[in-house]
Amino acid sequence: MRRQWRQQRIVMMIFVFMLAVGLLLGRIFYLQLWRGKEFAARAVAQRTGSYVYASGRGQIFDRNGISLHAKLEPISALAREELAAYHLPLEVMSNYTLQEEIRYYAGSLATHVTGYIKKPRNPLQPQNGLSGLERSFNEELWGTPSAVGVTVDAKGKAVPGLGMMEWQYQHFRRPYNVITTIDAKLQEIVERVAAGKIKKGAVIFLDPASGDILALASYPRLPVEKLYQGGITAEELKQLEVNNPYLNRAIMQYPTGSVFKVILAAAALEQNVPEPEGLYVCKGRYELGDTVFRCYQDTAHGVLDLHAALALSCNGYFIDLALRLGKDVVLEMARRFKLGQPTGIPLGQEAAGNLPTLYDLRYGGDVANMALGQGKVAATPLQLARVMAIIANNGRDVYPRLVAKVVDKNGNPVKIFPVQYGARIISPEISAALQKMLMTVVEEGTAQYAKSHLYQAAGKSGTAEVAGTDYNHSWFATIVKTEKRQMVAVVFIEEWRPLNDTASAVFKNIMETVIKENV
Repeated sequence: MRRQWRQQRIVMMIFVFMLAVGLLLGRIFYLQLWRGKEFAARAVAQRTGSYVYASGRGQIFDRNGISLHAKLEPISALAREELAAYHLPLEVMSNYTLQEEIRYYAGSLATHVTGYIKKPRNPLQPQNGLSGLERSFNEELWGTPSAVGVTVDAKGKAVPGLGMMEWQYQHFRRPYNVITTIDAKLQEIVERVAAGKIKKGAVIFLDPASGDILALASYPRLPVEKLYQGGITAEELKQLEVNNPYLNRAIMQYPTGSVFKVILAAAALEQNVPEPEGLYVCKGRYELGDTVFRCYQDTAHGVLDLHAALALSCNGYFIDLALRLGKDVVLEMARRFKLGQPTGIPLGQEAAGNLPTLYDLRYGGDVANMALGQGKVAATPLQLARVMAIIANNGRDVYPRLVAKVVDKNGNPVKIFPVQYGARIISPEISAALQKMLMTVVEEGTAQYAKSHLYQAAGKSGTAEVAGTDYNHSWFATIVKTEKRQMVAVVFIEEWRPLNDTASAVFKNIMETVIKENV
């Protein structure tokens, strides 16, 4: 009986042992043969670190292939302690040609156009755009990188001497480059000349035939080289915030002042509105109910027609004209000139500008304010450049264009952004009449500071009151012709002070430099 019990125990133990061995062999079979590749990959992944390399980031070029911002430095120029900080094995240095891109430096141009990226901790890791074209075209500029895999220890540091492997991510491609419409030589002159004269403001040059933006500068300059490195001190940041260089003032909206009178002149010519009987007589002031609107320094301009009133920027004449035209006619012409809507350039945060509603203009004083480019009238410098381009382009609209195309590393187009023409806004005859009037504004009127024998300008100056302050904004919007080409320009000075150069004077300084340097 006892022997039989012992035998049963031995059989049971053998059965349990064989079952355990079977389960173990089954598990081994499952891990090795069924999921072996998966667990092997996991093991490799745990001891492998990847470093993006050779992908870099695409460049942003001007229309002639000049980089607006960047230069390259070989990564071998980095100090050994810097490389150690990135935990980068020396084999990478010996087997691969690596470059660290100095993305921005003090000479970077058009910083509000290019925008900026923040430098990553590891120079070989992807970089994402935070503003400007860097952000709008981030996907194209970045591309899909390659990588080098190296063996790492438990702390994630690369272990030298244990080899490496190279792989490419799915759908790998090199970064693309963005070709803008900017003329780097013109842009450099604009930035150099205006920098000492405009504390806050913007300058735009545009080709009216194509809508190409040839120069776009906003002040103060955006210090992308410091933002990229992250090396701005608290005191520097405090100083920056005073004038807010993060704002691209070329696409921010401001009251237009007397530049808006060009819209009224266009409406008057189209409607063929007759002059007041005996012509309008300016006495230096215009009384509307209990409100008195004054001309500059209470100047009495005397007998005026439309041509002379625009040249002298007579406030009383244009208030009277707006009331005779009717608020709906003025608003309709402003909308036709594309005021109150963004141009659509790919920079982000572009203001739409503003036009009052008919309800906003239910009182005569509101119509008077509109006629003077005040009240609820606001536009961006780029929008006013478009207005002048329409006049220069014989009345036909053309969309402002900042980016011409995106290309691969060999220069082959990947995306093309063609010139876009819009509808005819005014007739060629009205356009010619406006150009003649605007030429008189420069030759004999309020914008004589822009006058020069080196070029021919037809433009409109303007000042806009800043509510609650003693400051005015100074404007000058113009068509300019030289022996080489015709352009449209807008100079805007925010919070202008009377002892400083007006916007028309700054324009003259820029243009004379452009011509003297044969740009």
